[in-house]
Amino acid sequence: MFAPEPPDLVQLARITPSIYEAGLTCLAKAAWYALGGHGVLPDNPAAILGTSFHEVVAAAHRGTLMAANHSDRTPARQLFDETVRTLHKKAHPLVKLKFPIPERLPYYNLHRERTSIIAAHIAVSRLSTGSPVETLRASTSPVRTESRLCSKDGLIVGRADHIDGKSESVVDYKSGYVVGADADAVSDSEARQLRLYAYLAGENGIYVSKGIVVRGSGQRCELPISPAEAEAEANSARTQLQTINAAVNNGAVFSDLASPSPQSCKSCVCIPFCTSFWASVKPEWSPGCGSHVEGNVIDAESRLIQGVSLTTLSLAVRSGTIAGQNASVEQIPSDWMKIEDDLPCSGDVVRVVHGRELEMNGNTAVVRIDKAMTAVWRLRVDTSRGDE
Repeated sequence: MFAPEPPDLVQLARITPSIYEAGLTCLAKAAWYALGGHGVLPDNPAAILGTSFHEVVAAAHRGTLMAANHSDRTPARQLFDETVRTLHKKAHPLVKLKFPIPERLPYYNLHRERTSIIAAHIAVSRLSTGSPVETLRASTSPVRTESRLCSKDGLIVGRADHIDGKSESVVDYKSGYVVGADADAVSDSEARQLRLYAYLAGENGIYVSKGIVVRGSGQRCELPISPAEAEAEANSARTQLQTINAAVNNGAVFSDLASPSPQSCKSCVCIPFCTSFWASVKPEWSPGCGSHVEGNVIDAESRLIQGVSLTTLSLAVRSGTIAGQNASVEQIPSDWMKIEDDLPCSGDVVRVVHGRELEMNGNTAVVRIDKAMTAVWRLRVDTSRGDE
């Protein structure tokens, strides 16, 4: 696969909670969230399961998911399966090569069961309270599920998972796994998101005084939100929008907005094409940022192992979190690198992202793949630094 080009920057008409959160650590990442091409990069497989989780929970809140009792999880499981299948069909080719059928996505059954438990509880509780089914005509209803909300000035938009005006709450569902005590508290990023949703609710006539996070494990945590806190968060988002647009007016390109660091680049989707990352990254970043390497291909050796063609790339390291002068990226499924062209060959420049550095063998770092996350990107041109 060839590394994609960074997006051309244009003025942003509005900002969303996800763009805002990305921009707090890196404005270039925010620009990608706003302007990046859909389907250009392979999604984390967990994103497919997370989107399906939200779809099922939303159906339960809307009243379109029927469950006979709290133990009746069949309707939720069926909708989860259907949604995952639909998203899997639309997924990036690399994702489908790694996971040919949806059921092979990591932790598929765990996400499915957690989703069905939460959704069945919502569906039954909703019926027992006699809440009316939401329709498009119920625009004045104090209950909103996955509804697009816009600030009065049109600069902030968002789609909260669920807003309940009667209980003065905005609910955000999180499918990801949170370790230990962190699961019992609302994180800083979650708090910012909830405050923005509370602000948008208020701008649309629904008063919200608290935010609730419901995790995939069923754990709930709450955060009180005052009107002043919600408005302050909204003003911060507007300021960020102004900052991005001012940079665009001054002729900034994608790399000008980047703020590479171990913290801001952790799990960043922009790593394959972000020249600022590759110009700044150091081996010391590895513990927090992961294993990434850019290098000139010295050799590509393919072998058939148990009927599968696997290729080992020998690289002369140019940049990355790898400490060695050379890197041996071992046993990459050859098909992963043949989506757009043939296998890399001697002289090509490649970027291997989200690998697993195992050991040093002299001056050579031995790297293995991570099935869910690793990707190998080839550069179309040899650019040592600057925008590609």
